[in-house]
Amino acid sequence: MKQGSDLKALMGYQVQRAHLIMEADARAALSSFDLSPAKLTALILIRDNPGSDQTALGKALSVNRSSAMKLVNILADRNLVERRSGRDLRTNALHLRPEGEALVAAMLDATRQSDARMTARLTADEVRTLHTLLRKLGPDIPKRKGAVKRDDKG
Repeated sequence: MKQGSDLKALMGYQVQRAHLIMEADARAALSSFDLSPAKLTALILIRDNPGSDQTALGKALSVNRSSAMKLVNILADRNLVERRSGRDLRTNALHLRPEGEALVAAMLDATRQSDARMTARLTADEVRTLHTLLRKLGPDIPKRKGAVKRDDKG
């Protein structure tokens, strides 16, 4: 279907369109693992933040605590994540199990191949520029006193 100048000029539409194309390819790349790109994201966040709880995971994924708990249940049922005692009696600390570590590595490889397919028409400089520009999208977030400046270069 033809895209008029209005759709071509809307940044949100173009970003969403690119997202849908990239996600479809990533889903296909991950289909043999029977896990979605969102579940891979959760596994990576848990790996990179060992001991974090479901509330923090939900916040990082922009989902509510109940959805985060459902997601963790799925990952725990597959022996990819384990719950340990948390900072208090109401929380669980999330940790990747060895099976999760191995699966993340394989899934990241498949996802990187998907990314390479989807960016094949871009030069290496264009890929770096796109990464930089995408990280800049959104409102300017005021810096907290003593906060480390975000690196927009890489």
